[in-house]
Amino acid sequence: MNLSIRVTGTLAGTALVAGTLAASGPSAAADDVNVAPVRTIQGPTHTQLRQPLGMYVRGGQIHVSNFGASSILVFDLNADGDVPPKRRIAGATSLVSSPRTVAADSAGFTWVTSASSAPAGNRVLSFRATATGNVAPASRFDPGFVPFGVAIDKNDKVNVSNEADTIKVFSRSATGTPAAERTIKSTHLSNARGLAVDAANRLWVANGDGDSVVAFAPGATGNAAPARVIKGSQTQIQFATDVALDASGRVYVADHRARDVKVFAAHANGNVAPIKVLGGAAAALTSPAGVAVAPDGTVVVADYDGHDVSSFAPLFAPPKPAVKVPSKPRALKVSGTARAKTRKVSWRPPSNKGGAKITGYRLVVKKGNKVLLRKNVGASKRSYKIKRAKLRKGKLTVYVKAKNSKGYGKNAKATFRVRK
Repeated sequence: MNLSIRVTGTLAGTALVAGTLAASGPSAAADDVNVAPVRTIQGPTHTQLRQPLGMYVRGGQIHVSNFGASSILVFDLNADGDVPPKRRIAGATSLVSSPRTVAADSAGFTWVTSASSAPAGNRVLSFRATATGNVAPASRFDPGFVPFGVAIDKNDKVNVSNEADTIKVFSRSATGTPAAERTIKSTHLSNARGLAVDAANRLWVANGDGDSVVAFAPGATGNAAPARVIKGSQTQIQFATDVALDASGRVYVADHRARDVKVFAAHANGNVAPIKVLGGAAAALTSPAGVAVAPDGTVVVADYDGHDVSSFAPLFAPPKPAVKVPSKPRALKVSGTARAKTRKVSWRPPSNKGGAKITGYRLVVKKGNKVLLRKNVGASKRSYKIKRAKLRKGKLTVYVKAKNSKGYGKNAKATFRVRK
């Protein structure tokens, strides 16, 4: 999921949803955001895409688990058309077989869930950030079931789903057939698929034919009560294959059966309606399997039956940066001789306005702790003249601070002397 540590999983098996591909069409609200993608990686010659499933976006690149061709493909985020991947991990040495999902850890390693018909073929693999070709994984382990979703949490723990009711959590250094550090086996899960981790380190699960997305608190174990469950008729979720979160905490759900991506508010819980639905004829989603959100809000969708990866313009305006108080005014000085009848205090605006315009300045002159002068001036002011009669003999200090809509920042200060 940086949201770029995006962790996801999607549809599994040789059939997309195990024979349940009913042509039910888009949900009633699927035209909410009926727009064409800004880019689509698609084509029979160069892309090598065949039944793409999970994905993550990191460092300006899209990493895709290419289920139908037993490979991991890496494209530039701005790739468009029938273009070759920048990197491709595949081959017998790589051990990649029908990969379900991919994730990234804090060191940039790519994690892959891979499975075959033989129990010994169930693997969770990791590859170095620059791995390409028929290369051996940096590490591998058998999770003890057929793995589907994978998510690396903020403690670098490897969370793996089993397409049923179980999530196992392993150490990043796990090898062989390790014991899980924790196991979530929840009555709220029936078809655990794609996984994601939010800013609070909650684990989100796309619960396939459970028509829901479920979030567990950090450290959850056993049949723990979920932190959140988005489920019910108002959600319009028909088959949740993957889940992602954006920088504002909104929850994106790839719905294979409804052929759309539903977006829920950051604090959504229970039987609530989505706030946006990306779908419809223009979006041209035939069987969305994986979803990721780039740092700039671009929504990236892997379309299993469409054999493509599409990028859509952000669905929401970028959040306004939080306003902070301004920094200190610069170049504060007092001109004039110690015996001058008038002294001029001058300054330059702060280098950092705090994300809002400067609305004024406050000037204070002190001798020790005694305030001799306090004056508020407008934002256009860069100087102020003080008559000697208002000052006292000796060493004085002038303070100037700037104000914006958040309030006053810190003082700049300068000392000067007065003689009478």
